Amino acid sequence: MHVLERGGWTDRAEFPGATRAWELASARAWSSNPNVRRAPTDMPIDVSDADMGVLDFSGVGGGTVLYNAQWPRLTTEDLRVRSTDGVADDWPLTWDDLLPHYERTDIEFGVSGIGGNPIHPPCADPPLPGLPIGEAGLRIARAHHALGWHWWPAQNAIASVHHGEQRPCVQRGACGQGCNEGAKGATDITHWRRFEAAGGVLITGASARRVLLDEDGRASGVEWHDRDGQRHVAGARMVLLAANAIGTARLLLGSATSTHPDGLANSSGLVGRNLMLHPLATVVGVFDDDLRGWRAHNGALVQSMQFATSDPDRGFVRGSTWGLGTSGGPLRALLTPDPAGVWGDGHHAHVRGRLGHIAQWAVLCEDLPEPHNRVVLDGPTDGEHLPPARIEYRLSENSRRMMAFMTERASESLLAAGARSVEVSGFVANGHLMGTARMGTDPATSVVDPWGMCHDVANLGIIDGSVFVTAGSANPTSTIAALASRAADRIIERRREWFPVPSIERAPRIEPLRHRTASTGASLELPPESLARFADLCDALIPGDGTMPAPSSLALGPLLAEVLALRGEFADPLARALDGDDTPADALARLEADDAKALRALRQCAAGAYYLDPSVRDALDWHPDAATTVTLDGFPQWVTEGLADHLL
Repeated sequence: MHVLERGGWTDRAEFPGATRAWELASARAWSSNPNVRRAPTDMPIDVSDADMGVLDFSGVGGGTVLYNAQWPRLTTEDLRVRSTDGVADDWPLTWDDLLPHYERTDIEFGVSGIGGNPIHPPCADPPLPGLPIGEAGLRIARAHHALGWHWWPAQNAIASVHHGEQRPCVQRGACGQGCNEGAKGATDITHWRRFEAAGGVLITGASARRVLLDEDGRASGVEWHDRDGQRHVAGARMVLLAANAIGTARLLLGSATSTHPDGLANSSGLVGRNLMLHPLATVVGVFDDDLRGWRAHNGALVQSMQFATSDPDRGFVRGSTWGLGTSGGPLRALLTPDPAGVWGDGHHAHVRGRLGHIAQWAVLCEDLPEPHNRVVLDGPTDGEHLPPARIEYRLSENSRRMMAFMTERASESLLAAGARSVEVSGFVANGHLMGTARMGTDPATSVVDPWGMCHDVANLGIIDGSVFVTAGSANPTSTIAALASRAADRIIERRREWFPVPSIERAPRIEPLRHRTASTGASLELPPESLARFADLCDALIPGDGTMPAPSSLALGPLLAEVLALRGEFADPLARALDGDDTPADALARLEADDAKALRALRQCAAGAYYLDPSVRDALDWHPDAATTVTLDGFPQWVTEGLADHLL
């Protein structure tokens, strides 16, 4: 069995979470956004005609390398939207069909959690003990208990104890930039090594060009190009696609033939259509008390599905799932809708008032399948290269009404938990990619059957989020894994019926590719006078006070070099910001009026360098790169306080 992977292997030691510079790295080289990251292996995606951006990662493990590992399930109603709400369609399977595969993949991915969530029918408890919900989660639990709202300790594919190759979580809160410990259930840890040990061949640096058909119209293999642009063909008796709802649609559309002029498996005309992205908003609560919010996993602490189902009185159909996340570090603390007081004399009070004082709801809204939301090829195929994918996506009025309602309710939740203020950011880029090759029983209205096999090409299957009929509002990875598990059982059951191996060349063995992020480093040799100018401007932006050192007292030269090694895009605008001999106050005013890009680069470099310094971190008592062992002894406080009793 051969598997083609566009990206390469990633060494856990390269993930930035265990370093002091992880916040800087997460904004560029380890961003989840391929259009920001721009790694050589990234799939090109044009989002210029979309109301939301998308997140994606090419590499062994795919999106699980950089996901936050939230692991909720769809609800029974999510699979029956037409029957329940009279819109969209029902899935051609039931929750009971998925349940054994939910439970199997929970074990495979090392899921931690607490059993008994009343939002679901009775089922097995998660295989590993739940992770701590922290002070932020405890305050939300108390608030929702008082409000009578649903909440539950979140399930995460993050090990709380040793589990197979997974190590226990150490609560660094950097899950979205890769897990140094190997606690997160990423498939490069949980599956791919075992696949190779069993004799499977994983070819990295392999960019699929098209699915090939034999003279009988069956899939006979995949044409692909290696990292040097050389063409290869991998023959197969069955082809399974798992390139996500964008990549799979792109490959099917790009595999058009004279007998399939609109793309492979596309007799229904639905390949690429009904793209669903889970409109996402964040609602941040700022608390007076220090919640130590940065010391946690960055999956979800708690979940609320209070508003996950339809209510006709709300003015829209369907609902939302909320996941409570962590606060991040000082660079995150600088991001606020109101910049007043961020720079200058109020800087330290601003950072101290937010660092560790933030709890954030990620509000996932279900969007319904709409044919005009789709993936298209951005140009004609030329026989050699597959054109980039372009996303055409518009938010519906239903989604906009839902978002407005949900952010109001999430704000209410945080205020009830004691937040002094809330901040809302709507329509954040998301990596939940679903629906471009939907499943169904009728070939006229679906692309694949209930097991993910294409109606038009019997031995071509799809095992990713493309096959979703509706999106639900829960993070989709658990359901994608369950569907893949279900498909695998079907393939094993029917294996004797599959066609013989076609007469076609086999895939070569190629040296494994190690993933490399795009080079962002820059060399900016500052003469002494320019470095002195940088120090003066830093002092104006981040003045020292009785507890925090002035930037000019630090070794700014090496610190700035470290920033630019990670954020090389700042080099040129920073050079412009340092050009001049006016006073720091006049220079900052001039940049604000005439060169916003240079001012942003100056601020980012000043903050980046300042918060890298160990003495600054000591003064803040902020050391997120340090490991903290998860302790699981005794009953958690939410149990002793009875904060879930109203649900049970």
